[in-house]
Amino acid sequence: MEHVQPAIEAFLAERGLDLSEEKTAITHIKHGFTFLGQTFRKHGHVLHITPSKEGVLALKRKVGTLIRRHVSAPMPALVKKLNEALRGFGNYHRHVVASEAFSGIDRYVDEQLWRMLRRRYPKKSKRWLSQKYWATPGHKGIFSATGKTNKGKRLYPVIRLSSRGIQRYIKVKADANPYVPEYSRYFWRRRHDKASRLLPALSAREYRAMAR
Repeated sequence: MEHVQPAIEAFLAERGLDLSEEKTAITHIKHGFTFLGQTFRKHGHVLHITPSKEGVLALKRKVGTLIRRHVSAPMPALVKKLNEALRGFGNYHRHVVASEAFSGIDRYVDEQLWRMLRRRYPKKSKRWLSQKYWATPGHKGIFSATGKTNKGKRLYPVIRLSSRGIQRYIKVKADANPYVPEYSRYFWRRRHDKASRLLPALSAREYRAMAR
């Protein structure tokens, strides 16, 4: 810390920037740290970046609030609001180790929707509710509501984060420096060419093999 922080402060000062004392902390990577909603921690020789616990809890609270606010609203309206929140979270975290968090959120959403339906339809059986909302052809096991539009009936399924897939970023070259002219083309390509910064979708087994 005696050498790292002064070096960073000098680097930023040349560019008219400075460190915020309130938001700056130096910690060992094996203990991890949270930044912009994601937790960075090294396990052995592998760096894992996961959605932060605080971020996951915040999304769950938002889901609960949306369901309570729309308890009497048409189902499509509730699904649209839920999907906005889930899609934003999923798009932000789909490039890190998020499978476990995504699965947990999916379970939580189903649990909260089930509780809401039990209150909304107290005289309906569990089988009726399950058949109506989780057994739609082509979307079995996914909560789906039907609404009417000018073009007829439309199906509104709730997004399942675990089905969106994880796509990893390609690690930046260790010696690449954005302030060195010889690497300008490399960083330009990473900014403008999606294939230069993202790995193709792989199975969980293939990702584990890459991490070894």
